[in-house]
Amino acid sequence: MILFCEYVVPEANRENFESWAKAHEGLWTGVELAVNTAQPGVYVEIRRAGTEEEAADMEKERREGRSWREMEQWVKGGRQGLRIWTFRPLL
Repeated sequence: MILFCEYVVPEANRENFESWAKAHEGLWTGVELAVNTAQPGVYVEIRRAGTEEEAADMEKERREGRSWREMEQWVKGGRQGLRIWTFRPLL
């Protein structure tokens, strides 16, 4: 299963966000954090989960956990700007 988190960081906040993210590498263990090349400021996090329950726990932490509270100040729309989807393998 894949937990896919997506959000936008406005240009004025990007440098602060990226500096914070790099300074807190421990928050990104097991996470692929990437920025869109065609739309700078659109970030995604890709997290792998073994079960739907694990994915639900990851989503809960992502929406309510300490890391999100710290970074929501830079995200367009704040807490409401976070979009999360869970994908299960098809084949």
